[in-house]
Amino acid sequence: MSRTKAIAASYLGVIAYASLVFIGAGKFYYWQGITYVALAVFGTTVSHLLTPSGSDLAARRVRDAKSGQDWDKRLLGVLFVINTATFLVAGMDSGRFMWSGLVPLSVTIAGAILMIAGQLVFAFSKRENAFFSSTVQIQAEHGHAVCETGPYRLVRHPGYLGMLLSVAAFPLVMGSYWALVPAAMSMVVLIVRAVLEDRFLLDSLPGYLDYAKKTKFKLLPGLL
Repeated sequence: MSRTKAIAASYLGVIAYASLVFIGAGKFYYWQGITYVALAVFGTTVSHLLTPSGSDLAARRVRDAKSGQDWDKRLLGVLFVINTATFLVAGMDSGRFMWSGLVPLSVTIAGAILMIAGQLVFAFSKRENAFFSSTVQIQAEHGHAVCETGPYRLVRHPGYLGMLLSVAAFPLVMGSYWALVPAAMSMVVLIVRAVLEDRFLLDSLPGYLDYAKKTKFKLLPGLL
């Protein structure tokens, strides 16, 4: 797949997930949903703009989406189901049934700030790591090596940190406290995936053990 097609596919993915929000809400003119779409498009655009010129990373991420470890594919399947539920619940809550009541605008603003922060962490992690992949694998054919620069100097899996921040922010942006329940489940699965990927890299990627000794924390400096 060409880089252009891969970029187009990433925007189609944003639209596909966002459609679940509007389906749950039962309407298209829905400011929380529109706000989320704007933030998601912003994050996707920044991610592509920060990708080094001439990089085929976007195309490789799409091409390799079906490869990787079997346990990772199962976790990704679980994440897909949970994320689908999160988006539908958020739309049904704030767009149709108002289960959470009137959520203060300050909550939405805080969520937007948190989501942008998560997107930036993810984008800079992707920019820094030439082997940033959508699945857990060793890219031996591309000379896979440990990335120790940029955000990887602080934690071993900054991409996951960015995703965790964005997932936590989504219910706040949508004004749906009920969506925090499936979002929390998604965060647990992401943490499990990060830990399992870390173990896989320790066993399979040359130099990763030495890197892990220098960079102590997987996700949050001082905590995890």
